[in-house]
Amino acid sequence: MKYLRLALPLFIAYFFIILPTILTKPWTTLDYRYRQVRKAVRFVFPVLHIDLTVSHESYLSTKEPYLIISNHHAMLDPFLMIYLMVHPVRFISKKEVRRYPIIGDATSSIDALFINRNDVRSQVRLFQVMKASMAKKETRWVIYPEGKRNRQLSNPMLPMKPGSFKHAMETQTTILPMITFGFHRPINPKIKWKRYPVQVDFLPPITPAMYAGKTTQELADMVQNMMELASKPLIEQDIKLSRQYIK
Repeated sequence: MKYLRLALPLFIAYFFIILPTILTKPWTTLDYRYRQVRKAVRFVFPVLHIDLTVSHESYLSTKEPYLIISNHHAMLDPFLMIYLMVHPVRFISKKEVRRYPIIGDATSSIDALFINRNDVRSQVRLFQVMKASMAKKETRWVIYPEGKRNRQLSNPMLPMKPGSFKHAMETQTTILPMITFGFHRPINPKIKWKRYPVQVDFLPPITPAMYAGKTTQELADMVQNMMELASKPLIEQDIKLSRQYIK
């Protein structure tokens, strides 16, 4: 039923917004394409019946060229990011995502990089593209440093991959940690609520001065500890909200 409800809005968003955007990509700017994709995302999202709570909303409209680090529970997490962020963000994603219907074209149209996890040389090349962009402070990048979706929701996060922080450290980029919880439910066919609570919280930015002298592993551990600590009140609040929505 959930997927049937999504079908018409997705059809309209894809054929009237996303497809024209990908077809005109060579002649349009990232800012324009991002606005179009965000328009499509915001057109579809009401059908998901989400009740969204965002803490520290000032980060939604910032243009600061952060590296945004987020936990990862749902396949559509990048689209929650697009829904939230007013100005462009770019993603690193696995190459399989490029072949996904609608999702692949949407992320490609905003200059996502699709890495082949079995090809180290390809990974190095694309991460160098990201590094060059970060060095120029062109835009914000989003990385999910767990490397895959965390399906154990009782455990806030999987271990972070230290390499996720390497290029931020080399380019002296400020890191903005972000926690989300609850976004795994809206497209789960086994969960049938009338509304779905989703929480988002931005933690204080981690400046280059704060990670100076640390290794990538030490920085990964520091960020993970911060995010896991910040996750606890979200999980506790989610339990309370879930009881209300189940009734």
